[in-house]
Amino acid sequence: MPHSLTASLTKVSILGAAGGIGQSLSLLLKTQLNMYLGDLQNTHIHLALYDVNQNVLEGFAADLSHVDTPISVSYHSSSTPNGIRDCLVNTDLILIPAGVPRKPGMTREDLLSINAGIISQLTESIEAHADLSRVFVLIISNPVNSLVPVMVEKLNRSAASEGLQIERRVFGITTLDTVRASTFLREVMVKHDPTTISDPLPQVPVIGGHSGETIMPLFSLAQPFWQLSADERKYLVHRVQFGGDEIVKAKKGLGSATLSMAHAAFKETVKFLTLIIGKSRTIQGTFYISLLNREKAPVNESARKLLPLIANQPYFSVPVTIEPANGYTDIYYKIVEVMDKYERNTMLPQCLSKIGSSIEAGVSIGSADKS
Repeated sequence: MPHSLTASLTKVSILGAAGGIGQSLSLLLKTQLNMYLGDLQNTHIHLALYDVNQNVLEGFAADLSHVDTPISVSYHSSSTPNGIRDCLVNTDLILIPAGVPRKPGMTREDLLSINAGIISQLTESIEAHADLSRVFVLIISNPVNSLVPVMVEKLNRSAASEGLQIERRVFGITTLDTVRASTFLREVMVKHDPTTISDPLPQVPVIGGHSGETIMPLFSLAQPFWQLSADERKYLVHRVQFGGDEIVKAKKGLGSATLSMAHAAFKETVKFLTLIIGKSRTIQGTFYISLLNREKAPVNESARKLLPLIANQPYFSVPVTIEPANGYTDIYYKIVEVMDKYERNTMLPQCLSKIGSSIEAGVSIGSADKS
């Protein structure tokens, strides 16, 4: 196309593109990005798909490339020379749905022994081939509570990240919890008042972690606010916290959440791309992040204020502001202060009692895995 000679290239690398989440996410990106981003006359978006399963990847990429949008597609496999390098060189945004899915009876922590190894290998490739000073990394793979620490600790021990604040550029995607909270609250609202079925969905902030009781849906801060009974809130909180189990059961153990997870990841990818291509100067979102830098000091003043409110846990999902050059900047730590009594006295202690061991497991792997 004529404009491609002058258009800048924005490259999105999807690691684990041939899996259930990866395929769904790639399809959303190929078909919907132009609709969400608007005029892209001066920017060309390229999807670089990577997976270890070359047979599935090759067929999927060929199929995807036939979709009639101007977003281009390439595929790269671990079985081809320089596959991961070609996928990562000059990339702007890395999405990681790679890993094994949950199975019946398996918690996110059960996944750690397998998926931490996968994330460790991918981290080494990112370190070797991506520009750590400008790339953003979004981790979708579970358990997020541990895998983000694995990557951040490994990168912060790397010579390639020296002088950089790499912890500000690695984000765990917890948006599926927000998506579920919004969906489930709406169901309750419509049950009480059927006229609300045509209203915009409520927005429910969710902080903490991304596993079981570490997930803290703050229904007291929902917009618009809806008065819940104590039983309704307990039901909704539990359903959000264990929504993943609901999907595994519904799929008879043959899969986990893929479509809803891809949708959640797509929403955040759109935000980051508006930042990368210059349509937004800053973006806001809730992500699971490191609050400490490579010297184990608070990343900034807002991190310093948040840490004592969460028992000094070094990783937490919290609303942040993100800039293209500096990664995340402001942390909305006050969300912990404005929670209601039930959230502060019951949900927060439960979260903090669970999240610490997951963080420690990830930090241990990330710290020990780099010679």
